[in-house]
Amino acid sequence: MGILQNSMQFIYLGLKVFLFFSLALALIKAEPLRQQTFFLALLYTLGVAFLSYVFLIAPGAQDFWANWRQWQIWLGITFALAFVYFRLLAWTEESVFFWLVISAGFLVVSW
Repeated sequence: MGILQNSMQFIYLGLKVFLFFSLALALIKAEPLRQQTFFLALLYTLGVAFLSYVFLIAPGAQDFWANWRQWQIWLGITFALAFVYFRLLAWTEESVFFWLVISAGFLVVSW
């Protein structure tokens, strides 16, 4: 069970990284999305909620209802971090700090 659990977490993290940087790339490429950072953060949070439920919670669902409030708080923090990140990315797109903000995305994803 330990190897299966580790592989599920690896797949979860890979999909989470793919989702995050896909949204960041869409923000960079599409001019109208630069004004929609709230929507992008909401979309990312919904994606992470779905992925975390499928890969982390569903295999051990008997413990889930005991930690329901902690999961909600974690999703709220994830939304706040994603919103700040996407706002900074839209703000620094034509700046020297752009690559620093892109690199900080790994910290957001690892949360």
